[in-house]
Amino acid sequence: QRRYVESLSTYTRQFLEKMAKPDIDSLDNVSPAIALEQKNHINNSRSSVATMSELYDYFRLLYAKIGHTLCMKCGREVQADSPATIAHSLALQNAGTRFYVLAVVGIEGLTKKLWPDSRKALLASGFQRLALSIDKKGDEVHELSELEKLPPKVKAAYLVIDRMSLPEDPLKDSRLMDALDQAFSHGAGRVAIALVGKAEEPWKFLNFSNKFRCDTCDIDYRSPEPNHFSFNSPLGACPGCSGFGYNLELDEDLIVPERRKTLRNGAVDPFTKPAYIDWQADMLRFCEKNKIGIGKRYEDLSAEEKKLLWDGDGTKKGFRGIRGCFDELKAWKYKLHVRVFIRRYQTQRLCMECKGSRLRAESRAVKLGHGEQSRDLAEVLAMSLEKAQIYFRELKLPRQEAGIAKDSLKQINGRLDFLVDVGTGYLTLNRLGKTLSGGECQRINLATQLGNKLCSTLYVLDEPSIGLHAADTEKMIQLLHQLRDHGNTLVVVEHDLDVIAAADHIVEIGPYAGHRGGEVVAQGPLETILDDKGCLTAKYLTGVFSIPKRERRRTLTGKVLKIEGACENNLQDVSVEFPLHQLVAVTGLSGSGKTTLVHHTLYNALARLFHKDNVTVGKFQRLYGADQIADVVLLDQRPIGKSARSNPATYLKIYDDIRTLMSNQSLAVRRGYTPAFFSFNVDGGRCPVCKGEGEITLDMHFMADIKLPCEECEGRKFKKNVLEVEFKRKNINDILHTTIDECAELFREYPAITSKLQILRSVGLGYLELGQSSTTLSGGESQRLKVASVLKEGKNSNMVYIFDEPTTGLHVDDVKRLLGVMHDLVDNKNTVIVIEHNLELIAQADWVIDMGPGGGTHGGLVVAAGTPQDIMDCAESLTGRFLKKIEDSPSRRILPDLRPMAPQAQL
Repeated sequence: QRRYVESLSTYTRQFLEKMAKPDIDSLDNVSPAIALEQKNHINNSRSSVATMSELYDYFRLLYAKIGHTLCMKCGREVQADSPATIAHSLALQNAGTRFYVLAVVGIEGLTKKLWPDSRKALLASGFQRLALSIDKKGDEVHELSELEKLPPKVKAAYLVIDRMSLPEDPLKDSRLMDALDQAFSHGAGRVAIALVGKAEEPWKFLNFSNKFRCDTCDIDYRSPEPNHFSFNSPLGACPGCSGFGYNLELDEDLIVPERRKTLRNGAVDPFTKPAYIDWQADMLRFCEKNKIGIGKRYEDLSAEEKKLLWDGDGTKKGFRGIRGCFDELKAWKYKLHVRVFIRRYQTQRLCMECKGSRLRAESRAVKLGHGEQSRDLAEVLAMSLEKAQIYFRELKLPRQEAGIAKDSLKQINGRLDFLVDVGTGYLTLNRLGKTLSGGECQRINLATQLGNKLCSTLYVLDEPSIGLHAADTEKMIQLLHQLRDHGNTLVVVEHDLDVIAAADHIVEIGPYAGHRGGEVVAQGPLETILDDKGCLTAKYLTGVFSIPKRERRRTLTGKVLKIEGACENNLQDVSVEFPLHQLVAVTGLSGSGKTTLVHHTLYNALARLFHKDNVTVGKFQRLYGADQIADVVLLDQRPIGKSARSNPATYLKIYDDIRTLMSNQSLAVRRGYTPAFFSFNVDGGRCPVCKGEGEITLDMHFMADIKLPCEECEGRKFKKNVLEVEFKRKNINDILHTTIDECAELFREYPAITSKLQILRSVGLGYLELGQSSTTLSGGESQRLKVASVLKEGKNSNMVYIFDEPTTGLHVDDVKRLLGVMHDLVDNKNTVIVIEHNLELIAQADWVIDMGPGGGTHGGLVVAAGTPQDIMDCAESLTGRFLKKIEDSPSRRILPDLRPMAPQAQL
């Protein structure tokens, strides 16, 4: 990064040179570097898998160059004609066929009132004949010299350029080509060929234009260009949704959350708010006037009564209906609280104009391929990566089109192959980028880099195995080897033992976490690491340490949470039972439907029931057993806060006790400092320049924002006089930069603080600094902080805790510690449901629900459900096969096929 900064202009460097330089003595042989994080930083609703992987750019180019525009009315292909294309069309007729070459002029071009002058002008230009289409008489050719006035009821007029018989080879006939050139010139780009049959037969017209239009339907179209296929451009975006694919509309379920309530008792939720109580009064008067029973339940109102309630009576005076009230409120949308209020009652609905494709109708009218392979861009984007791979691999094009598309198709096929190989084949091309997990996002970026085929580059990867089933990890290792074999260097931060074993060179950092780590414990090839007795990872690789097998599992109580008919996303009418008071693992390949079932359907349904959360619940028919639990808690990997001031101390309310303690110090008492003086969220003691953040964000416009240390407080967040207050020779800034393990010793006389610190240590976060910004925490660390928060609250039994891949970012030794916390929760009569790929954790579960059998459209079914042994006995379960390997070989001893593929001479 420093090398890149040094290459920029002097003007740019004056800002960037303030960035902290790396704290190193020397650095040699560094290649250009690319870092691929496992976090998903995408918030843009326009970003999709196709745009992230750069496939969309090639799609746009392909459709613009070889796409076929079909008329939206008649379905015929639209093209700009030339003499050559007309000659091709005439070649389909029988040789010797008589025809006229006509230039289309139309009645308006002749102007009936000025016909004498128009006739003289045409005669002066050398034209002798005029063909007219006359109502009820048909088509006739008139000599201009004899046509002193136009006959009545003329529908169309044509200048006769030439009259001839069709030659054997129209393309080589110079007379025909000259006539067509003249016809285009005098007909303003429009030409008609009139095929003449027998005397009594009407002429058969063939219409052509050198403009991009359908002459049959008389509709002009735009000549395809790449921007016409971009939903980020007004030329290609659907005008109904501005290229988003959906619109925000009022949701009846949110506005009337309890349909059993009466109108008088507040069935319409927004009208119960104090600021809008006048609307409630207007509505009740309106109901009495229109004889709508205000004492009736909302669900008992007739369809006509509900329509009146929503739309009003059409008058502007009085009550305008629920929709009218919200329309009136939109005039105040410039105020933030009004926008938030309206958004609370809106739901995303599919745009009915483009059906979610985001492209306007003209763009969707362009097709790629021929016959059964003909697809528009929206249809291609709706495909999964696996289906798109098959489609483009089997796409058959004429020789001319194949030559034009050769380079684009090569890039498309290569990138699709990489995306499928990294285990993301189940994702659809139009899947929104912000809905991807961190692991999926990183793998797409990895496949993009593979597609670029760079060499002599340093790739820094942050746990690429995250979110991958054991079956996909092997593919990931092969891709990493491909990157290496291109002449690149890969530095991979990883905990997965299989990936570690496949490395050419291993560096073990430790021996422990936090201030007890930071040293190189061992480094070298796999054989060297395995022989090192001080290497903790080696002990798990060789089986010296392991997570002990569970000899006995908990007995089923018979109590279950049951969800029936789940059919959101790729779920195929699934019915699942989750045993209560058990450790339940939900497994399966990436994209098999685990998150949709557990998070989007089960949790959201329970959250709406218990917390009245305004969340969208996945489609299902029935939910049983919710009356047997006390509450539900989701522990996912989303950040605990978006502000740099958010940290573990504030999240667990430890900082409140510390601020009180600091304000009780003698110097603080003499100066009159209250606990608020030690807060970086309010004015008083915090730095007035950086507002307690310790850094200033510099908007670079042309690149990512730069965060620089605050020059006023030098990154210490507080004023100098506040920093003079100390506790055991540490001021408030020093305490915030002290690890949780060290703080446990520092505050040992204060049980209110140490009890919360001990909870953080129990989930393996003792190495974190107390004031470490939440924006710098990994997904796994954020999740464990949430676990600590739940443990701090000490809620009663009958809770349901839902974990989303809690082993992310954890060493095997940390997984062992986390399992202890989970078992403690279950032993206290709680239920723990875990979405997980880690085989050691799955083997520890009481009950396993294996989803699959594949990902995307190949998944969405329950392959097997039962104890881990039941899963291993199921022949259809891919998870069971890998689980059996772990159970059969608990030592995890390295197999020969996992050893490095590169010769040591390359290192």
